[in-house]
Amino acid sequence: LPARRFRSMVAEGRIRVQTAGTAIGQVNGLAVIQAGPLTYGFPMRITATIGPGTAGAINIEREAELSGAIHNKSFYILGGLLRYLLRTDHPLAFDASIAFEQSYGGIDGDSASGAEMCCLLSALTDIPLRQDLAMTGAIDQVGNILPIGAVNEKIEGYFDTCRDICLTCSQGVIIPKSNVGDLMLRQDVVDACQQGTFHVYAVGTIHEALGIFTGRDPGLRGDDGRYAPSSVLGKAVEQARAYWEKAAPARPPGVR
Repeated sequence: LPARRFRSMVAEGRIRVQTAGTAIGQVNGLAVIQAGPLTYGFPMRITATIGPGTAGAINIEREAELSGAIHNKSFYILGGLLRYLLRTDHPLAFDASIAFEQSYGGIDGDSASGAEMCCLLSALTDIPLRQDLAMTGAIDQVGNILPIGAVNEKIEGYFDTCRDICLTCSQGVIIPKSNVGDLMLRQDVVDACQQGTFHVYAVGTIHEALGIFTGRDPGLRGDDGRYAPSSVLGKAVEQARAYWEKAAPARPPGVR
């Protein structure tokens, strides 16, 4: 019954989930709820906003005391990964907030941290993310995508949502490569994948996920330690510097 009610509310538009097009600073995460002996998966819209400042990344769920210890830990790891990816020659100076929209209960676990990272980088760079995709996967501080639980239920939950709204043949999920051996999907989901109307992408790093979400070069450091300027991470470094220059106090002429 809870799963049917959720699907009905999504189809009616009372719970907002976007399964087509692109958006900046918005991504579909995947979550699960246990209802008695049953576990069902569903998409959850994650949004991020960012601007110049000194507060860093703010976890709205944690500030509202709706975040569990594991989710809090994963958020700190997200900050560590951001520092690892950008490696600027100046302090990171921005105010950012990340939220799970239309969520009114407690949130725990680290399976959304990969999606949160992609969402934050999208907000930082103004590069849109595909909304026909949903992602599950934890991260570590060097960008590896780590395995999560209930991968089958999460995939099936997003497939049901897409089918209820409108199956466009481009929709799919991004999962950790290390979870591929756990897949045991319903036959209708398997059939849709074989027919090319639904897709499952297995990734090992945050770079691979960014490439799928954006359709652009995610960015790898060259021998000089820099990213290509047109890459996602190259744009992130550029924008991080612009925020720092806006937030930094006045400096003497010639000092950078």
